[in-house]
Amino acid sequence: MPSISDPNLLSSSLLTSATPLLRAMADAAKTHEAVRVSLDGQDWQVHGVGEMPTSRREVAWVTPDTDTTSVFVEALQQSFSEGVGDAVARALDLHPAPGKPLASRTIEQALVMAEVSQQALSGVNFLTRLQFSAVHDGADFRRISAATGHTALSEQQRKQIDAELDLSFAKATREGSQTVAHEAVEEWLRAALSSVGVAAPERKD
Repeated sequence: MPSISDPNLLSSSLLTSATPLLRAMADAAKTHEAVRVSLDGQDWQVHGVGEMPTSRREVAWVTPDTDTTSVFVEALQQSFSEGVGDAVARALDLHPAPGKPLASRTIEQALVMAEVSQQALSGVNFLTRLQFSAVHDGADFRRISAATGHTALSEQQRKQIDAELDLSFAKATREGSQTVAHEAVEEWLRAALSSVGVAAPERKD
């Protein structure tokens, strides 16, 4: 079984969700031994350092004073989530290293780990999302809608509830949440149920 950090596991779909900077660093890592970044005005420039044996590309040697490793970790956080980026950085022991290039193999390992982590966490949140779905009549939705007296919802109301939950899940992902707790989703669902026009009774401790 291949390792989670095996660069061969990197899928072509990854780069479609990555920031332009992360895509550029990934591309440079394919044909160079290491990668550096430099700041040109307000834009990051990516430079390959060294030449891979199978590549005939021209080698770009630069001596920037920027911290390539920190820039890369920040790009990971922006492309996936803060939580995923931090987890990958800890796993690969990535620390600030001003003036030093980042090894291409490390970049490739980090990208694979981030993608696999995101897929795993998305799977967990997807199952949670189904359990609370109004359109799919999930088990947790039935439980909470019955407890709050929302038992006669139209198809449009169910779609509205799911749309509000989708927004809450998306917001949590942007803020770096790796997995969303059931308690949080329950509160989101109660608020969505209230928004469709039937007030839910107060919860009793």
